[in-house]
Amino acid sequence: MNWLKTILKWRWIRVLMIWNHASIRAQGGILALIPVIAVVVSFVFALYGNRNREWIESDIQRKFQMVRQLNDLSSLMVDAETGERGFLLTRRPEYLEPYRTAVDRITPTIAGLRDTIELEPGEKPRRERLASLQKIEELVGRQLVSLKESQDYLFEGKTREALYEHLKKGKDLMDQIRAEIGSMQNREEELLADRIDDINYIRWRDYVFVFIALCIGLLTRIVSFYLFDRGIVRRLDRLTENVAAITRGGTFAHPLPKKDDAIGKLEQEILKIGEKYNIEQKPDD
Repeated sequence: MNWLKTILKWRWIRVLMIWNHASIRAQGGILALIPVIAVVVSFVFALYGNRNREWIESDIQRKFQMVRQLNDLSSLMVDAETGERGFLLTRRPEYLEPYRTAVDRITPTIAGLRDTIELEPGEKPRRERLASLQKIEELVGRQLVSLKESQDYLFEGKTREALYEHLKKGKDLMDQIRAEIGSMQNREEELLADRIDDINYIRWRDYVFVFIALCIGLLTRIVSFYLFDRGIVRRLDRLTENVAAITRGGTFAHPLPKKDDAIGKLEQEILKIGEKYNIEQKPDD
């Protein structure tokens, strides 16, 4: 680790030397460019984050809709089963109304589920969901046939034992439907939670980049002020004192730095004037 610290220290010293020998114009340009770069980077990430957020929000809406449609399908199957069993117990036709209403709505609900799944952009997730829906649709079809046959058993005067066996098979089918719908709902709810976490992460990342851009802007302003004070005001003060030394005929009050900028050129001209009048330059500290 010591060698790494040595290398980093040497490189930092090298950077400072290059910075100190740079002209004021170059230093000012760099300091003016840094916050611009920070703002541009923050803007790019914000733009990228907004596009991701739009896609994620659209995916969240699809998942909410899918979960709602699965709940509707589960409720319709329960209504159909409840209405059919109410009719078997009472033999009153009005108990078949919930059954008929549910049966009429089941097919459009499954079609709506299929349309929602078709909007899934990923090919593999889309195939997996369609396969799950296909399995649910087959079970639902078998259960609707079973419910209709239960009514036929009653009309045909089948024995209680035969009707009981048939209802038991229907109950097993219903349990499978609940399990498949529940499994699909759980998977969508987990993915929904992941998408919400993605939204929160993008929001947090945008805040971080805005904060970093703000810090960089403030830091460059502080450095710019320091550069203005040290690189311009202080050098002009020293230059004024050195010019006063020429008029007094003594030595320069401060050493003249050798920088290739406008003030540096003026310092070199003053140095030439000092040499003309045999004024000694104060050595560097």
